[in-house]
Amino acid sequence: MPYVSRDASGLITGIFLKSQSNVTEFLPNDHPDILRFFGGALPQNLTNNALMDLTQSDIDFIRVIEDLVDILINKNVITFTDLPSKVREKIVNRLDARGRLAGTNDIVVSDNGIL
Repeated sequence: MPYVSRDASGLITGIFLKSQSNVTEFLPNDHPDILRFFGGALPQNLTNNALMDLTQSDIDFIRVIEDLVDILINKNVITFTDLPSKVREKIVNRLDARGRLAGTNDIVVSDNGIL
């Protein structure tokens, strides 16, 4: 069923119905890593195709909302501080996680070429 993305330690960070860019690993529904992702048991209703489609749509739509917020901030329609603190915290956490997944959140930066 699912294609999965993993973090640097090998834990699943996302589950997709279709292969995505940089997400090509396919696992069977009952794979231990899939079960661990869902807290130990695969939800019974996850086998429902309509529910799976809706879940994938929700995952995709989250990214649309993130992009929309970025556009509104970049165009100075809203400021980051206009958002409630819980929303700001979630945005920062997702940006951090995305950066770690892409390998761009290194704390130590090489100084090669600076001098």
